Amino acid sequence: MAYLVRDRHGTFYLRMVLNDSQRSLYGKRELRRSLGTKLKREALRRQPEAFLQALSMLGEGSPVRPPKKPAKTDKRLLLSTLLAKHEHHQTLSAVLPSTIYKTQYAVKLLISLTRDKQVDRYTKNDVRTFRDKALKLPKKGYPDQTISVTTFNNYCSNIISFFSWCEREGYVDSNVFRGIKIKRKQQASSYRDIFTREDLKRIFLTLETTPNIRPDRYWVPYIAYYTGCRINEACMLSKDDIYKVNDVWCIHFREDKPYQRLKNGYSERLVPIHQELINTGFMDYVSSVKDERVFPMLRITKSNSFSAQLSQWFGKLLRSLDIGPNKTFHSFRHTVSHCLKTEGVDVSLAAALLGHSTNSITYDIYGKRLNDPRSLVEVVNKIPSLQDRA
Repeated sequence: MAYLVRDRHGTFYLRMVLNDSQRSLYGKRELRRSLGTKLKREALRRQPEAFLQALSMLGEGSPVRPPKKPAKTDKRLLLSTLLAKHEHHQTLSAVLPSTIYKTQYAVKLLISLTRDKQVDRYTKNDVRTFRDKALKLPKKGYPDQTISVTTFNNYCSNIISFFSWCEREGYVDSNVFRGIKIKRKQQASSYRDIFTREDLKRIFLTLETTPNIRPDRYWVPYIAYYTGCRINEACMLSKDDIYKVNDVWCIHFREDKPYQRLKNGYSERLVPIHQELINTGFMDYVSSVKDERVFPMLRITKSNSFSAQLSQWFGKLLRSLDIGPNKTFHSFRHTVSHCLKTEGVDVSLAAALLGHSTNSITYDIYGKRLNDPRSLVEVVNKIPSLQDRA
């Protein structure tokens, strides 16, 4: 006789009571087969086929074998274990600490949204689970909004990179996360909006009128606007990085101190200091600093960055001024880039100023990186004075 039964989890099973000869042969009183569903209608639909399969098996006289025990997990191949090995490999390869941190964060996010298991047991189902859950995560600073597609794709890039390493090391046969990123038709220049004249006026008016504003919060935005540098490039500056070359005051973005790290080899550059930055009192401030670093109030993070705290503060500033949502501190860099392109600046000169490489987001093709700052003075002067923009 066959019955439809339900286990404590709600899954339906086919239960067959065995006769005396079957009991003596199989050593049990009944046979159960999961129907793989919790819906009664679907269970009834699957019941006849399961019943025929059971009869066929019983007719052949094949003993009912107990279900196989799940294979033991090899802790050496756990995602969390290999993530630690990957971190060591990246460190030996002189990968930027910020890059290592981002990879660690993304893979740990994957573990929290799925589960920690052997890397060779991740399937496309895990990929879909991660995608569906990650896209529902709240946006930082905006609890009523979810993360952007750009943020999600950044997580995916780091996860794909990690599993590609696992593939090269022979831990997996293929990278199941390849292809997970969401593709959007969008111009490269539109990922971060530039600051408008009104945006800049409101930002710098706030800096000028805030009593007892911290030096880093005051000067780093000015440096970013007048040089187009990245936020951490300004935050990690040493007083030794500011000096004259051929009678031109310059900022040398470089890796000269143990705590200084650049994005890539093209990032090292000499940038003439805009006269308006000097007029604002930047050189006087640098002279007044007693520490080796220009902004000693900034502390380094686990990702070897000095900019995290300032970046968060600036994000709050933009929100308080109702500037956004696709505008961040990095919009200073895009604003300068847009200005240079509008002014028709030669691509090789723009690359030398911004520290970009070939196929950068600013221009299609770059010439050789220039080291004589005198050739960049005119380029820097193309950046409009904030007084002119007021």
